[in-house]
Amino acid sequence: MSRSAGRKLDRVTDVTDVAAWTTIEQSLGADVLQSWWWGDLKARHGWTPRRLAVLDADGQPCAAAQILFRHVGPVSVAYAPRGPAAAPDAPDAPDALSALTVGIDQLCWRARSVAALIEPSSCDLALPSQGSLAWEPTDVLLQPRRTIKVRVDRPDDDLLAAMKPKTRYNVRLATRRGVVVRRGSIDDLPAFYAMLAETSMRDRFGIHEIEYFRDMLDVFGDDAALLLAELDGEPAAGALVVRHGTEAVYMYGASATRLQRHMAAYLIQFEAMRWARSIGCVIYDLWGIPDDDAGPESGQDDGRGPNVRAGLWGVYRFKQGFGGEVVRYPGVLQRVYAPPLMRLWRRVRPNLV
Repeated sequence: MSRSAGRKLDRVTDVTDVAAWTTIEQSLGADVLQSWWWGDLKARHGWTPRRLAVLDADGQPCAAAQILFRHVGPVSVAYAPRGPAAAPDAPDAPDALSALTVGIDQLCWRARSVAALIEPSSCDLALPSQGSLAWEPTDVLLQPRRTIKVRVDRPDDDLLAAMKPKTRYNVRLATRRGVVVRRGSIDDLPAFYAMLAETSMRDRFGIHEIEYFRDMLDVFGDDAALLLAELDGEPAAGALVVRHGTEAVYMYGASATRLQRHMAAYLIQFEAMRWARSIGCVIYDLWGIPDDDAGPESGQDDGRGPNVRAGLWGVYRFKQGFGGEVVRYPGVLQRVYAPPLMRLWRRVRPNLV
């Protein structure tokens, strides 16, 4: 990476070039939420992205984080969704993450941040846990702490064989009933959004305004697919999927209640996996599931428990049926710079995601 791509801050570089950042974050296996495009999307909706990288003596990246700043009056909150990223087995990973912490502190001081919140992409990162640079656990919930990932670099028959029998049956049933899936365009966004609004009421979760999804399609371009499943020309289900490196991520999904019996939501997931494979992806990420497998009988199914997705056990069972592997993230860590203001923010905080 050229030194002209950023400004040197001790061992930390403030990266301002899209190509340089993409090379860095993808070499470290960073999540889609650490991509330049995600930061660009968030910049259109009230955030200010900054991108820091720690380089070794040869200019190779050791650790990196895209930090988003949300300003509320004279102060701000800093948030690194699914970041930082680092090579956990690198000999100097702990030093690199300490240097990155110093860089984050400097940015937060300039932005008058009351706290910095991070969501490491791996449980193996050697983040500082003691001393003046320590990151401490918090019960703040932002992104889901677990997901399901499916390998898609295999033939259709193998994809279907890996599914649970009922899921495989429903994929085929949708086809037999005449459901067809096509890749939509920006003109199809209102139909998708109408289904998304219906789904959010049915499953009790919040959604962004339609402009957010329009911007997502614009920012990610060919790396985003709006898929629509239709029955006799009527929208029955939809999915918004984005590609990042060799992974495709199922970001948002929706279905029309009246047509659910035709199993379009199952077929659209199968077609999303096939789309991901066609553009070179190895993994299809089904995104969020509940924190544990306790199920509704644990009392977590009322939507009011500590898990923000506790009311989505039906969605969890749906995703389990596609035969993927459960992946757990370590959750949110924080550095608090102004404890009284942080306590106030936690009571009245704006939506961070």
